[in-house]
Amino acid sequence: MNQQVKVRVLVVLGVILAALLAYQMRGNVPAVSGAAADEGYKPMAVDNPALHLDRLERLRKLEYKSTGRDIFSAELPPPPTPKVLEPPKAPPGPAPPPPDQPLSVPFKFYGFSADARTGLRKGFFNQGDEVFIAAEGELVQGKYKVVHIGNNSAEVEEVSSGKHATLNMEAPPSGGPQG
Repeated sequence: MNQQVKVRVLVVLGVILAALLAYQMRGNVPAVSGAAADEGYKPMAVDNPALHLDRLERLRKLEYKSTGRDIFSAELPPPPTPKVLEPPKAPPGPAPPPPDQPLSVPFKFYGFSADARTGLRKGFFNQGDEVFIAAEGELVQGKYKVVHIGNNSAEVEEVSSGKHATLNMEAPPSGGPQG
């Protein structure tokens, strides 16, 4: 850069500085007075500005009563020991009915077959030498409805009582029917 270019740049910067100073000195900017800040101030309404010496004296006499917790520790105190309540004594009267006995099914579930096209499953049940084949929704021995046949168990329902039982798959007895 030659000497003449440097002078021109310096003159341009001087002109910009002079324009900024003239703008600041012109005084178009309104001045903020202290009175404007005080316009929004409203003192609090206090009925009795006197000190309440009786309240201060009561606070001075107040003693700290510990709850047993270390106020400088972040750990929680141990929980209080629960009170052991005696169970209420049952009023004398008729004994409640015994709980329902689980459903006892006289036959065993030992396998199933599934139709690949329809997905229909038929379960194989046996009682001694007698074999029953029933699909879901059908009756076994005219008394037990097959509700669901799974891979390892079958669920049956006694039609008269509505009780359910789940029969786990068992191996067929030796010499018995094979599936």
